[in-house]
Amino acid sequence: MDNSIYNLLVSSNPYVEVFKETMPLVIAGMLLHLHYKGRITALETLLYAFATEAYTMLRIGPTFTATFFVSVAFTVEQLHYLIKGQIYIHRKYLLLLVLPALSSFIIFLIVQLYKDPFYYPPGKQNDFYLRPIYFYIKTYLPLFAIGAKILQDNEQLSFDYYAAVLKRIAKFSFVVATLQIFCQFVLHNNTLGEILGLQQRYMLESSTSIFSMRVQALFGEPKVFSAFLSVSIPLFVRNKEYRLAGISILMGLLTVSQTFWINMLSAILTFFVVNRISSTRLKIACTLGIIVSLFLIVNESKDYFIKLYAKNQNSAMYQLVFKRSVYRYDNEIWQKNNVVMGMPLQRDMELPVVDFFKDQPYLLLSGYGAGNSTFIPAQYFFGQMNYESRLNGIGGHNLNMRWFYILAEFGFFSLIIFFFILTHTRKNISPFQSSYFAFIWVCFFFSQIDLFLIITALICAYEEEVVFDPVVYQLKHSY
Repeated sequence: MDNSIYNLLVSSNPYVEVFKETMPLVIAGMLLHLHYKGRITALETLLYAFATEAYTMLRIGPTFTATFFVSVAFTVEQLHYLIKGQIYIHRKYLLLLVLPALSSFIIFLIVQLYKDPFYYPPGKQNDFYLRPIYFYIKTYLPLFAIGAKILQDNEQLSFDYYAAVLKRIAKFSFVVATLQIFCQFVLHNNTLGEILGLQQRYMLESSTSIFSMRVQALFGEPKVFSAFLSVSIPLFVRNKEYRLAGISILMGLLTVSQTFWINMLSAILTFFVVNRISSTRLKIACTLGIIVSLFLIVNESKDYFIKLYAKNQNSAMYQLVFKRSVYRYDNEIWQKNNVVMGMPLQRDMELPVVDFFKDQPYLLLSGYGAGNSTFIPAQYFFGQMNYESRLNGIGGHNLNMRWFYILAEFGFFSLIIFFFILTHTRKNISPFQSSYFAFIWVCFFFSQIDLFLIITALICAYEEEVVFDPVVYQLKHSY
């Protein structure tokens, strides 16, 4: 793990760090115990684990959270069923399963027969061929195990049940976020704040203004919390729980995340502008088209907004709304254009990858290979905090813009296949579910909400076929 990132995340209190490092195993163990005792469903187990990713085993890696351990348990279980012949893999999902292998094979041919555009840190050339296997086992395969596990539980394959679980987690997160604010502004106790899931880097300036800290509840980061709140708000509004929707919006503002604003714009467009379109896929395309058009307009007017912010930068509201956006759009200091289709990309994450693909456009067809972002030449990260780490082959990319992530890792054709398979819906899907599913897909463009996309896709495709015989249901819908 990158030492600079580790130093930002690790606690200065060794006892707090031990607590945070231990919690993922404790939480995962508790949730799995409750699940296999029949107290909670697989869907609850997964979502509760996801909502506690503030606790992670950093000394091993930032992805070793409760979600990881729950996913491993479900993967082992599903592989056991597959080997015993109790479940099978549907043809279309089999295609998704082999996509990483196809991508890696094409990359291997390109490197061996055409051109090798990658950078190999000393002693790490073999990792270029091993990382895709590691990625497949650790990250990719568990997603399919999760899907298979959810399909085997007829109780949870219901939109209303899914919505109820999300709202329950949202209410709990309100309490935790409020306690985080209380610890910072009343108790001034950073240690207690860390125990409650708040990371040090989000409390550095918390003594000046409530908007100078970023609440995250027990989620991995404020932007992840904001994405979760975004997908919960339409569910509160649907049930006329406007007070809870208002609290969600307030908490979303306190995450100080641009993700929240974009997702709220996506919600307005999908539920009020394109909601009469019957095709879910067309809703997604139209919403993204409108958003990109708005970004292009903002980019053309960015000088006006930058000057407006400069005049009012002491205003808390202007800091809340414009500060991070101005930083993204202002290239006066960085002297490098980071805007693509009107959208300002993160200079240490998406932008180097875009620059790499501009120089190697043929890789857009296959991607650079699953898990191989480490081998993007370090020159593309020059001037960023992670430049030295990239030179040493430390750190990779987990791009927040998930459409771009799939494109970069697996290539254009894989992105198209993912889209058409995972946007399939049953014929009698309700207008609200269609709009909500489109909304999730648009949020997935900007946010790391893979789990929510998979669950919503399964519900929108299979909810009408729920039966009460678990054996029949498992055989009918298993992967």
